[in-house]
Order: sequence, then structure tokens, then C-alpha cells
Amino acid sequence: MTEKQKRFALLSRFDKHYKFKLEQEPRYNKWVEQWSANALIELCYDLLEYYFEVTENPSWNHFAYIAHDILERKQEQEKDLIDRSQRRRMAKEWLSE
Repeated sequence: MTEKQKRFALLSRFDKHYKFKLEQEPRYNKWVEQWSANALIELCYDLLEYYFEVTENPSWNHFAYIAHDILERKQEQEKDLIDRSQRRRMAKEWLSE
């Protein structure tokens, strides 16, 4: 499946659920929104790579079950790294005065 097909498959799945729940067609431009769908797909790939970095015994069921938690922890870790970097910079500035 090509990248373009993956993007449109995700949008089609959204359309299917939207129609089922609201009994009407969704109103959006698929040609524009394909790029946000691509970002979501890339996010899922990033989560999967991170999961394999931090898990000793990975399994698909476990990944699918905790994907939301993985995303939260990954974001917390990234924020922590930024905060630590800023504190180091501020400490260096304070020590150099």
C-alpha cells in the first residue's frame, strides 16, 4: 500500500464511522486533510518505534492497549528533556556571572 493509499484509507475509515454515527456524509476536503492523516500515521510509526525501545517483551496486543499511555509518556519525556536543557543553560549563565 502506498503512502497515498494509507492516508486515504484512514480518511475512509473516518468517513465510515462518521456516517454510521451521524447518518450523514462528513464535510471536509479530502485532498487537504490527507496531510493531517499522514501526520497521524507518522505519529503511530513513531510510537511503535518508541515502544520497541522501552519494552523488553513487545507484543501487538500490549502496544494497541497502551498506545495512548505511550504517547503521553513520550510527550512527558520530550518536555522533561527541554526543561532540563533550559535549566542547564540558566545554571551556566548564573555560574558565569
